[in-house]
Amino acid sequence: MDQNIPRKYTKFIFIPVVNHFELLKKAVSSLKLGLLDEYIIFNNSGSPIDPTEYPGFKIMNNECHKMTFMQTQNYFIDYAINNSYDYFMFMHNDGEDLDGTLERLVMKSEELISAGDNWGVIFTHYDVLCSFNTICSKVVGHWGDDQWPKEQKTGYYLDVDYYRRITLAGFKKINIPNNVAHNVASNTIKDPKEFADWRKISDKVCNHYIKKWGGETNKETFVVPFGGK
Repeated sequence: MDQNIPRKYTKFIFIPVVNHFELLKKAVSSLKLGLLDEYIIFNNSGSPIDPTEYPGFKIMNNECHKMTFMQTQNYFIDYAINNSYDYFMFMHNDGEDLDGTLERLVMKSEELISAGDNWGVIFTHYDVLCSFNTICSKVVGHWGDDQWPKEQKTGYYLDVDYYRRITLAGFKKINIPNNVAHNVASNTIKDPKEFADWRKISDKVCNHYIKKWGGETNKETFVVPFGGK
């Protein structure tokens, strides 16, 4: 093999979607095709998606049950590891790449891998569009833990937990210049009972995080989960 030929790194991006398909179309149309090996829409809505509306994207349908945020993230960690991807990317379905940030994210990811850098995640507009090093994912493992409240469907505190674990495992968190929009749809809960249920779950998640790390965000006292040795 010619040593002067740069190695081709394998990579994919996944965009989970439950609703707000009008924003998904913005997200998909903002991404440049041809940069990655796979462009994946993970359909977690329970309804079919017309693949002709998303050219260049592979539609993966979750037909069994709706996955939580944690289950979805862990599915794609396993997907990256089992298919020997060098790195993989995640994008919110309400994100939008306004200036070709994806291309810079690819370049930075591969620059770091080529240099043997010990990186874990590269953020743009936080993790609205980000890149994960599969080597780091193997070490850090899955999002959450066995005791994480199963009722939680969102990423509330899960992201803080996972990115803390990346740092504690000795991997870098990196930010790059970007012009990525977060076109957040309104998630205001108007029904009193629904709001009460949400608050109950949120408090349960917060209490679990405190139990796990000995304090709230930025006030943690444990460097080993649950105060272990």
